[in-house]
Amino acid sequence: MRVFLSISSLVILSTVMACNKAPEKIAFNNNRSTGDDDSMPGGTTPVSGDDDISQDDETVQDDSGSTPVQDDTAAEPKAFQALTWPQGQVLPSFPKPAAMQDHFILRDEALKLDVKTAAFQHKIGRADADSWSANKGDGEGHMVFGPNINHLPIGGNEAEFRLKRLGDTGADDIVAVVDVYNSTTGKMLGEKKIAAKDLPVANDYKSFRVDFPVAKYDDKFETRVFFSNKTTIKVESVAIKRNQSTEELALFASLKGLVNRQEPRLFSYEGDAFAEGAFTWLKSFNISYTEVKDKWTLISKYKKEVKGLIVYDPDVPDSLNLATTVALSKRGLIASPALAEILGKEPYNLPIIESYRGKFANKIEVYQYMFDKVWPNLSHRLVIGISPQGVLASLREYAVATGLATFYLDPMNEAESKLLNSFLGGMEKGAPYLGWWPSEEEGIIRASEYGIMTIASDFSSNLTFHSGMPRDFTIKKIPTKPKLQNKIYVGFILSDGDNLQYIEHLMRKLWNNPDRGKVPMGWTLSPTTVDAMPGALGYYYKTATDADNLISGPSGLGYVYPNYWKNKDALKSFVQQTDVYNRKAGFKVITIWNTIIGATGADSGKLYGEEATSLLGLTSQNTGGGLTIFPNQLPSMALACNYCTNAQAMMDHIKNGSQGWSRNEPRFLMIQAQPWTDVTPSTFLKVKESLGADYEVVRPDHFFMLLRESKGLKSPEGL
Repeated sequence: MRVFLSISSLVILSTVMACNKAPEKIAFNNNRSTGDDDSMPGGTTPVSGDDDISQDDETVQDDSGSTPVQDDTAAEPKAFQALTWPQGQVLPSFPKPAAMQDHFILRDEALKLDVKTAAFQHKIGRADADSWSANKGDGEGHMVFGPNINHLPIGGNEAEFRLKRLGDTGADDIVAVVDVYNSTTGKMLGEKKIAAKDLPVANDYKSFRVDFPVAKYDDKFETRVFFSNKTTIKVESVAIKRNQSTEELALFASLKGLVNRQEPRLFSYEGDAFAEGAFTWLKSFNISYTEVKDKWTLISKYKKEVKGLIVYDPDVPDSLNLATTVALSKRGLIASPALAEILGKEPYNLPIIESYRGKFANKIEVYQYMFDKVWPNLSHRLVIGISPQGVLASLREYAVATGLATFYLDPMNEAESKLLNSFLGGMEKGAPYLGWWPSEEEGIIRASEYGIMTIASDFSSNLTFHSGMPRDFTIKKIPTKPKLQNKIYVGFILSDGDNLQYIEHLMRKLWNNPDRGKVPMGWTLSPTTVDAMPGALGYYYKTATDADNLISGPSGLGYVYPNYWKNKDALKSFVQQTDVYNRKAGFKVITIWNTIIGATGADSGKLYGEEATSLLGLTSQNTGGGLTIFPNQLPSMALACNYCTNAQAMMDHIKNGSQGWSRNEPRFLMIQAQPWTDVTPSTFLKVKESLGADYEVVRPDHFFMLLRESKGLKSPEGL
């Protein structure tokens, strides 16, 4: 008898790859008509128009229906609870997360299957310690077939077979055939013949891949290994690599966005090698959770909170961003055509609200439609920039939950650049572009020219949750600084904290480094964590040692190149708001970027000196450029290394920066390293331990306090 299993029932598989004013409430009006549009039947109902914005706050009220209840009589989803987004607050605050979270894995997964379990059958061979084997003399036949798995994602999938051989035979002899078989239709979907020469090293496992299509969600599939009786073959495992990139990721990101817009109840883990761990933040906040093994059950659980489906066109990937933009107003889940077919049937029975299939020929048509028909009715306080092919989940849940314009336009492409300028030109001055750019430098320059700051965050995966956490963190006082001596003072900064995904993921992982606390260092963060991740900011303060100094990443409130701002009044407002947020966050140092190698210009520096009066100091990217004193005696120190990638590079730059020191006065060297090449607190400790008695490593705030003392500069009030 064959064993039929769904993905959710396979116990044998393992996952390979997780304002000073009291705030006023803001709701989003999700049912405004945009007018007639012959090219798009039914038009769209995007979020919030500017006529919903009062002088003091932004009010958008949803009238989409009644409250969803647990019985079957609820006809309409519940009206969305208001977001908190007063004027002067950069990013909106979400409702407080539920005490119990539904936790699920949302990423491309590989299902590794143990071929010795009862889920597989065998016509020949035997179980070994680590494999199923068949020997010459056992005869021909299928040594492995199973497990008749269903609920694989529609589209392309991949099976990976791990085999090895023991013994010799002719190099061209076919020793095994691996294939994938649709046991529902009786059709073989792909195979690979394996010759002895394909396994050249006897007794060494090797992987073989077979690609296969899935046309129907309920079809069942076997992975099979046929033994040719030529020599001993061992089969260790079979892995099915699920192709979710264009299918389930956007679907469940949209479900998460719609559900969490009312109350954050869904928490997903999308981690990779840079990730913090599946349950790390929930445990850090002492929030309970239920592990949801089959995320498809969540669609049934929260079905009453959605109205239907928004279908994008896979042939025009940017239609996914249009679907993302209107999903909140339509209360629609984002679905590919194949998933829409599944979701239209039992047990979901979700209707298609809007379909973009065949509506657009290319991305320009998509975004021109968005600008002409949707953008006029959206809030212009914030936009989302995410790739429709590279970011299927992550920030997309936040984009759905806020219902704001979501696009991905390249400033280096002439047609796209023109459209991008239209969007940026329509935004409020100083507003954020949340996400990322096709090209970093060109994107930041273009946004800066329009007085727009970038908040890097495209792979932030739970911002709807983090944005609802309480803002009751306590800022730690600056420890007593060391006594000023004639030494070379070295400061260490770990860069890229302007990036919310880094704060959420890799920084949280690095925070567990066993050498944290053994070496003074600066951890860059975004001041907008006050809005976007207040709980995380509070956690970092609560667990920080006296060696840990939280400072602001580039270039304050958001990632901008100040030198490139054409409107100096807008830049002045940006710096003023930076100072407000730095005071809230407790940051006293900012790393200023004007491209990766640019110095801080005199006009820009003057504004920071005059308007950011809480600062101890700035760093600038012009390596080796020395010290500049801006108005109000604000010191700006050029980095000795602006983006070091390893310990040796740091040592070399410190050595170069120490040349010619007279020992008759202190010298100051600031090193900035990037975290993506395995630079950790242990790396900084290694560099610290390589330095002699003439050196002293200090926190960045102490660095600038000592520098000010050595130069006779006054300190900010209260320091």
